[in-house]
Amino acid sequence: MSGSSELPPPRKNPFSPMAVARITEFDATPDAIDVAITTDATRQALAHLTSYLDERPARGGDRTGTVVAVLGDYGTGKTHLAVRLVRHARQVLADPTHALYLDATADSFVELYRRFMRKLGREGVRAQVSEYYADIVADSLQSSGLTSDMLDWLGSRQLEPQEVVERLGLMESALLRKVQDTLREVTDNKDFGTALTLLLRPGFEHSVWSWLLGGPPDQVLVERGITTPVDDEVAALEAMGVFALLFGGRQRRFVLAVDELDKIFSADSRPQKRTMAAFQTLLQVFAKAGACLVLCGLPDFKSVLPPAVRQRIPCTVVMTGLSQAEVREFVELAQEPLSGRQLAPFTAHSIRYLRDIARGNARNVIRLCHRVFRAADDAERAGGEFLVTEDAVRQAARELFGSLSADDVEGVVRRLLDANGFDYLHRRLLGVGEESLADFWVTFPDRTGGCAVLLTRSLLDNADLDAVMRRITAVREAAPDAELVLLVNGVVADVVAMQLREPLGREPLVYVDRTFADDFKALIGAAGKRLGGEDDPLTALRVQMERLTRQQSSIYGFIEQLAEHVDGVRTSSDRQLGAIQRQLGALAGDAPPRAAGDRLPGEVERLFRDAVDALEDLTQVDAMFAEAFDRAPTATQEAVHRRLRMPEFTRAAAQVLVMQRAVQAFRAAVSQWYRSAGDPDAEDRLEALCLIYDDIAEFLPLFTLEPLFSLPPWSARAGNLVTEVNQGARRTRVHHALRNLSPRVRRAVDRST
Repeated sequence: MSGSSELPPPRKNPFSPMAVARITEFDATPDAIDVAITTDATRQALAHLTSYLDERPARGGDRTGTVVAVLGDYGTGKTHLAVRLVRHARQVLADPTHALYLDATADSFVELYRRFMRKLGREGVRAQVSEYYADIVADSLQSSGLTSDMLDWLGSRQLEPQEVVERLGLMESALLRKVQDTLREVTDNKDFGTALTLLLRPGFEHSVWSWLLGGPPDQVLVERGITTPVDDEVAALEAMGVFALLFGGRQRRFVLAVDELDKIFSADSRPQKRTMAAFQTLLQVFAKAGACLVLCGLPDFKSVLPPAVRQRIPCTVVMTGLSQAEVREFVELAQEPLSGRQLAPFTAHSIRYLRDIARGNARNVIRLCHRVFRAADDAERAGGEFLVTEDAVRQAARELFGSLSADDVEGVVRRLLDANGFDYLHRRLLGVGEESLADFWVTFPDRTGGCAVLLTRSLLDNADLDAVMRRITAVREAAPDAELVLLVNGVVADVVAMQLREPLGREPLVYVDRTFADDFKALIGAAGKRLGGEDDPLTALRVQMERLTRQQSSIYGFIEQLAEHVDGVRTSSDRQLGAIQRQLGALAGDAPPRAAGDRLPGEVERLFRDAVDALEDLTQVDAMFAEAFDRAPTATQEAVHRRLRMPEFTRAAAQVLVMQRAVQAFRAAVSQWYRSAGDPDAEDRLEALCLIYDDIAEFLPLFTLEPLFSLPPWSARAGNLVTEVNQGARRTRVHHALRNLSPRVRRAVDRST
C-alpha cells in the first residue's frame, strides 16, 4: 500500500519565492537571489565605482568625488546592484565602515539622516574623530623631537591618542582645541566641530550622540553654543554633508548608496524648494569631500529634479531587462551550490519562453523560476518527468501576475472615467457578434465615433493572441473609425506584444497600480483628439463645461452617499461601542497577559501585528458572530446568514484563518529564536525559519482573498460606499502586510540585533 508518506522528500528550491535582495550584513556567502549576473548596467556601474576608487589625488592633494544615479522600474535589480557596489567598495577600502548602504524606507530626509547615523554608529563616528586627534598628536610629537617609535605606534593605532597624551603628559586641552578647530574647518560647521570634539571627552558621549540623532541639545551642549536640533529636511541634508566631509577627508574614500530615493522624490511628493536646494548642496559637498554617492530609484525620481540638480549627477545607469543568455546563466549559477552548474530541469526553449513572459524583469524571472522548479519537482515525485515546460511557465505566470480580479479592474476603469468626466457606456455591443463587445465605449461630444476599451487577462501564447485579435477585428469591423485601447490585467509576452503593435498602433496598456491612472487618462485623452470632428473653439468650450458639470455631479453624488453613510454609522455607534466594550472586557478577563519576554523588538513586532490585524479586519468574523449573539435584531441575523451562504466568503475566510495561524506560528518561532540569538548557528536557524514560512506562504496565495475585498467590512456594511471607496485600500493594506513578510522580518531582526 502506498501513501503520501512514501514519496521522496522535495528538493531544496534554489530560487527565492520573493526575489527580494538581502541588504543586511553584506556577507560573503550569496543566497539564491544574490547570484552575481554581470549585466551591461552592472558593468557600467562598477566601471564608475572602480574609476572613483582607483583615482589618485591631484597635485594639490584633493580627490574628486562623484554621484551615480541608478534608475530602473520595480524588480529590475536596483537594490541588488547597490548592494553589489557597496560590497565591492568594502573589499577595496581598508575600513569597511567607509562603504554604506542605506534604504530610504521613510518619506523624509530627516528619517533618512537618522538611519544614516545609526549605520555609522557612535563608535564609528568617534573612531573617525579620533583619527584627526591622532594626526594632531603626531604633529605635536614631531615638533617636540620625541622618539619615532611613539609616532609609529600612534600611526598604527597600537596606542590611542588619548593614551599617548596621558603617558607623555601633553596638554590635552590645547590639543583638543586644535581638534575642534580642525573639525570646524573640515566640516564647515561650527556646531558639528564642537560636538564631534566632545565625543573624545568622557561623559559627553550620550549628550552628543542624542543630538546627532536629531534630539534637542541638552544643557551641556547649549552652554557650548549648540542650540539647534537636526530636525528638519534642510538640517538633515546639511548634516549628511558634514559626515561626507568627515569620512571623505584625510585622503580617504567614502561610498554611500541610498536606495529607493523615489519615496522622497516623486511626481506625487515634490520636496520644497529649500529642501531641493539643500539636496543640491549635498551633491556638491560629496564631490568636494572626494566621496561617492550612489542614488537608486524609479525613473520618476530623477525626472522631478530641477535641471540645476540633475547637472550635479554626472553618471546615470539605467537598469534593463535580463537577456535570454543572462537568464540561463542565472539559472545555472543558482543551482550550482545544490546540484552543480546545470540547466535542467529547464531547457533552452523554456528559458527563452520564461524570459519572454517575464520581459526580462529580474524579480519576475526569479519568482517564475521558483514556481516552475517546484512544479517540476512535484511532477517527478508523483512519477512524472523532472522538466520545466512551456505549459508550466504559462500556468505559473497566470497564478503570479494577475494583480487584480476582472471586476476590480472594471471598477478602477469606471472610477477613472467618472472622475475625469468622460461619457461612456459599460459593456457596449458594437456589432452583431459577441466578440464586438467593448468593455467600455467612451464617446466625445465634439467628435464622431468613440474609443473602445477592451479588458483581457495575461497574453502569453498564440491562443491568447488569437482570442484578443478576434475581438480587435470584430470591433474594427463594427466601428472602423473607432480608437481602441487594450488593457491587460497581468503580463504580455514579448512576442505577443510585438504582434499587437500594428493592429493597435501601440503596445497594450498593462495594469500597473503605480502608473495606471495617469497612463489610462492620457491614452483616452489622446484617443479623443485623434477622432474626427469639429475643432470650433466654442464647441470645445461647451464640451469642457459639460465635462466639468459631470465631474461636479459625480462629486455631489459621492458626498450624498457619504452623508447617508455617516448618518447610518451615527445611529448604530452606541450599540457597536457597547459591543466593543463587552468584547474588550471578555478579552481582558479570559486572555492571560503576554509575558514581557515574549514581546519582540518594535519593528519586528509591528510587522507581525500588521499582518494579523490586516487579515482580521478583512473578515471581522469575531465581530460578526459576537453581534449575532448580542440580542441581535432580525436584520442582523439575516445579514449573518446571507454572508455565510456565500461559498466564496466562507472559503476565503477559512484561508484568512490559516494565514493568521501561519503568521502567528512564524512570530512564535522568531520569539523563540531571540532567546538563543547569540548562538553560533543563530543566523542559519533564522534563515531556516524564514524559508519555512516562505514555503508555507506559497500554498496560501493572496489572490484567493479577492472575494473578501469586494465585500464591505462587517462593521460598515450599511452602504455600498465603503465597498467602492475602501476596496482598493483594503487590498493594498493586506498585500503590503503579507507580501515579502519573511525578508522584511529578517531585515528588521538584523537591525535589532
